[in-house]
Amino acid sequence: MSSSSGLQAHARAHTYATNYTYIYEYSRGLNGVDVPRDILITRTICGSLGFVAFIVLVSRMWERVHAYIRHISCLSGTRRQQLFWSFEGYSVWPAIKKYVIHSPLFWKRHHREFQLSSAMNMGVLPTRIHTILLVLYAASQLAYCAILDYAVNERAALVAELRGRSGTLAVLNMIPLVLFAGRNNLLIWLLGISYDTYNMFHRCLGRMVVLETIVHTTSWFVNASNEQSFTDAIDRIRTTPFFAHGALGTVAMLFIFIQSPSPIRHAFYETFLHLHQFAALLATIGVYYHMHLDALPQLPWIYLVIGIWIFERSMRWLLRFRMNISLRNGRTMVVVKALPGEACRVTFHLPHRVYIKPGSHVYAFIPTVAWWMSHPFSVAWVDPATCVTPPSHPVAALKGTIDLNGTSRSPSPSRLEKQMMDDAPYETLHKHKTSISLIIAARSGMTRKLYNKAMACPNKTLRTFGFIEGPYYSDSCTMGSYGTAILFSGGAGITHHILHVRDLLIRADEGSVATQSIYLIWSVRSTESLNWVREWMDQIFRLPNRRQMLIIKLFISKPKTRHGIKSPSKTVQMFPGRCRPSAILKDALPKRIGATVVSVCGPGAFADEVRAATRENMARGMTVDFVEESFSW
Repeated sequence: MSSSSGLQAHARAHTYATNYTYIYEYSRGLNGVDVPRDILITRTICGSLGFVAFIVLVSRMWERVHAYIRHISCLSGTRRQQLFWSFEGYSVWPAIKKYVIHSPLFWKRHHREFQLSSAMNMGVLPTRIHTILLVLYAASQLAYCAILDYAVNERAALVAELRGRSGTLAVLNMIPLVLFAGRNNLLIWLLGISYDTYNMFHRCLGRMVVLETIVHTTSWFVNASNEQSFTDAIDRIRTTPFFAHGALGTVAMLFIFIQSPSPIRHAFYETFLHLHQFAALLATIGVYYHMHLDALPQLPWIYLVIGIWIFERSMRWLLRFRMNISLRNGRTMVVVKALPGEACRVTFHLPHRVYIKPGSHVYAFIPTVAWWMSHPFSVAWVDPATCVTPPSHPVAALKGTIDLNGTSRSPSPSRLEKQMMDDAPYETLHKHKTSISLIIAARSGMTRKLYNKAMACPNKTLRTFGFIEGPYYSDSCTMGSYGTAILFSGGAGITHHILHVRDLLIRADEGSVATQSIYLIWSVRSTESLNWVREWMDQIFRLPNRRQMLIIKLFISKPKTRHGIKSPSKTVQMFPGRCRPSAILKDALPKRIGATVVSVCGPGAFADEVRAATRENMARGMTVDFVEESFSW
């Protein structure tokens, strides 16, 4: 936006205003508004955001290059040869990771929710690095609104300048606000930052936009009332489209603000989501016509906001169609099996073959249970295995690999893959359709309805239709570049890690990853939950090198009896009581091979315990990286 375009818009607004009975000198148009300073401030904001994005991009690129070099150098490395990567090369970087990047805001609490009661959820705290960024940005917005020409003699002109400044900032901030709300945000792929983090920034930016909108509207109302009267100001809203659409945008944003607090959002999430989207649409329409009627210079920004929204929604429908519709094979079918421990195994039989990365999540739609609602779930299992781990040598991977002694080793395919191996060559196998399985714990709303409906069916199995959107994946960690992977799971959080385990074991047998040691730690309430993944774990137990690489530790926090909990072997151990992450890491890290990644997916309190235990080991010179998978809303 240039100074000449701002002056031209000023002239058009002035001409438009003269057509009215009264000339609203400081309540309409750009009189009193410091257009050149607004342009300078908007360029400063765009430049600062671009600089932060550039710094994050460079750091992510360095991490990826570093991980790739480590991956290549450790592919055939022994424990001794990977020793170099097990220690940090710089003394400052571990302290930055411990005290800034992975640190909670205060002590230990981050994803553990603040609950006034079982039905009153007050939300979570951001991390320290996120808080720093948000505080700096909020402070800059306050400073920009305070940089006014206080030397002017006329109070109305000063208020008009505040009106223009706050309105400009509100519209400008709508661009990242809409961008961060999208699941198909290109910055997720480019910067490797999770959607959960962008969603947190979206909520904070939304509150800033509402506050700036309130300042903008209040400033206008002060001048409008002083120019004529309070009644006249109200009458303008009722009779003048320019003011009416501005009021529409303000009221819609106020409605979003009122329903945004965490207790309301969590207590009535499905209702909140629909009302939120409808109010956001009304706010965008109101702001668009508010600026269009006077040809305000910020109008192109709203075009960008609308364009981002249309692109994101189009991508959602495109992904749904691509994943779930086939002109030859029909649509996706769903099988829901009720499991012990109040959970369901939901398997989506897709009409064609797709590739799913370990650690991916999808949004599940089951119209017979909830017509318009979708929820994010980690992909627990994918059949066939080649849809997750493409074999480096297709025939060898499917028909059995040959070791150095000439003996055959089978990667223990699923029953369906075994049948296919007998009947078809690899080219046919490559075209086989994909099945994606989720584990959905029954809580409230849609998940509880799904469980109850499956329980009421014969054999506790519901067969219906549905579709998924995705898969979505944030490339925040390349697990195959680490010599040691320690995976903590709490409850249904096992779904995020079980595909990682299978993928790492298969690729380690092929010699395509550096990983030589895997710890799978799973904490559940009762032994009934073990049935959720028993069938899949049986397949993992038959993979090559499983005994040499994989150690599983199961913690039953509320066992019915302690006598029935016994460890089947040294590599599969069961313990009564709660998991203590600090004790696990104290035992595992001295035995580590190369660099170590600690990943966690589970309830907020459990994830915070793992984060605290990992941070304690970061500053000791060891190469320990932390990854947390979560879905906050």
